[in-house]
Amino acid sequence: MGTFSKIFGLGDKELQKQSDELLLKLGKILQSASAKLHVSADDWDEGKTKNLKDLQKEIIALEREADNVKDELFSKIFSKRAYLPQQTQDRHRLVIHIDSVIDATEDAVRVMHIGRKYNPPEEIHEVATKCWICTDLLQDSIKYLFTDFEKSVEYTWQIDKVREEARDIQFDLLERLFNEPKFTPKEVILFRAISERILKVAITAEETGDFIRALAVRHT
Repeated sequence: MGTFSKIFGLGDKELQKQSDELLLKLGKILQSASAKLHVSADDWDEGKTKNLKDLQKEIIALEREADNVKDELFSKIFSKRAYLPQQTQDRHRLVIHIDSVIDATEDAVRVMHIGRKYNPPEEIHEVATKCWICTDLLQDSIKYLFTDFEKSVEYTWQIDKVREEARDIQFDLLERLFNEPKFTPKEVILFRAISERILKVAITAEETGDFIRALAVRHT
């Protein structure tokens, strides 16, 4: 199979090199943001609620950094005709997909911070762990776009599997929330909202993986 660099070989080579570096940077921000989501879930589960505020600030800073990288790609690379129109569109869509995962991660941590005074069900921590794995796999998939499409695609299939596991856990949680009397109405609403936002990280990671597979099919 081809590679991401090969299929976008036409155009300004120096701008393309900068684009590759920025895209890889975006992938690293993604992985770092997801890792902080996982730590937040750990700390909340262990009652270390004071750490959640600091983690929220850190992940917000990462989201802002991702926006700056995205803006640089749009204003300094894509708008300068570094690629042919279709190639620019593919790059643009990939950046939007990655950014949506980072946004979902920020949302999840923000809502988790809101619920910090409540004792979370264990399933929330389990879903967060699965999401962390999904984004770690996605970061690897992005990295291999530049050297080996086949390996990049292999990682996307793994994301699908882990996302399914995360979804199963979230449904187990919903089953408990709506059927076990120990949860108050407020807790049902809160834990459902948090688990759904955490799960969205895995879902957006899977959607990004789907797009990477589409790139591979279209260009090889």
